[in-house]
Amino acid sequence: MLLQNIRFLITQNSERQILENTDVRVEEGLIEEIGELEARENEKVYDCSDKAVMPGLINTHTHASMSLLRGISDNKKLEDWLQEDIFPAEEAMEKDDIYTGALLASVEMLKTGTTCFNDMYERPDQIVEAVEESGIRAVISRGLFDWDDKGKERIMEAKEAVKKYKGHELVTPGIAPHAVYTCSIELLKEMKDFAEEQEVPYHIHVSETEKENRDLEAEKGLSPTQYLHEHGLFDESVVAAHSAWLSDKDREIFAETGANVAHNPAANLKLGSGIADVPEMVRDGINVSLGTDGPASNNNFNLFEEMKTASLVHKLQDPRDINERQVLDMATINGAKALGLEDEIGSIEEVKQADLIVLDLNDSELKPFYGARGLISNIVYSYTGHPEKVFVNGELVAENGEVKNVEQRGLLKKAQGKVEKFDKARSKE
Repeated sequence: MLLQNIRFLITQNSERQILENTDVRVEEGLIEEIGELEARENEKVYDCSDKAVMPGLINTHTHASMSLLRGISDNKKLEDWLQEDIFPAEEAMEKDDIYTGALLASVEMLKTGTTCFNDMYERPDQIVEAVEESGIRAVISRGLFDWDDKGKERIMEAKEAVKKYKGHELVTPGIAPHAVYTCSIELLKEMKDFAEEQEVPYHIHVSETEKENRDLEAEKGLSPTQYLHEHGLFDESVVAAHSAWLSDKDREIFAETGANVAHNPAANLKLGSGIADVPEMVRDGINVSLGTDGPASNNNFNLFEEMKTASLVHKLQDPRDINERQVLDMATINGAKALGLEDEIGSIEEVKQADLIVLDLNDSELKPFYGARGLISNIVYSYTGHPEKVFVNGELVAENGEVKNVEQRGLLKKAQGKVEKFDKARSKE
């Protein structure tokens, strides 16, 4: 496959080069060459005149199957939202619901330019099925907690999933304890040892709310970050979702250990959970990536919108505190690094996987652009995420808003048909 006559190639490589009037060749899912290239005999050629090509976006914190709970509960604090509405609705989740929700999420992400997501939820087999059907890439972890008598069962499921999906073409397995307040220290340590043994990411909620911090400090005299670090659980494989209430000492631990933050500004704002100190994190050298959280708390998976939110919320005190280049990094190469996939995705470089999106420069949201710098500004501040083409692993998986392998009308009808069940489950509480 050859992408030819690319007007702007936004590489996101270490120099953050934006190449003009160039070509990209893809062979067997990998980027083979970048430069002025001639088409080979029988090679599939895409004319990218008046197009920008950039890496697919990487969503580092999701609960994909919760797409079925979009809009089920609004205007509540996190604890009330969970206890009164979300947990009761989730009790009604069955295998087909997990699959349907994950497929709906995958379609939405591909249509809006996300080519990889990092998920924490139950029944990983159903989520993998949705990933395979849609063609998206994912890091999939069975969410873990042991406040009841099923902790050992969940641990066994998580370990089995990691072993089952290692080496999968599109799926990287991971380990995902929910949080310090839902998991015993025994679970946290056992699963960290297992994650290290299997060399997979360790995905956990950290300091999402001020209450989470207050409660642990009252009990242990430590913040969640300090508690995890004291037990040897913080390193570069950790993806700490939210991190909205980090102290100076917490940030020092992140910087020293190489742990990663998955920043979820829209969900944190919607639930009133807080605003993470991202400019300070960036200045401290912490790797900050970008996530949407689940669509019950955001309420979508659109990382282009999330980039704009991240940009604006951190300009509140001073517009110089964050810039569009830093935010684009969060949604691409920083996300790849957080997931341990920086050698495979996140930038357009030779030998990396061809996870690419093609933007039409004649889109009104991208015009006018003041050269390459202005294009990045438009992508972050004005573009709402509707790429012309989306490639994952070198395969064209979405084009002009249609995901190739999914019959979307039937999927949407099926999803809508599940509303009554979840609404009834919530209403019982």
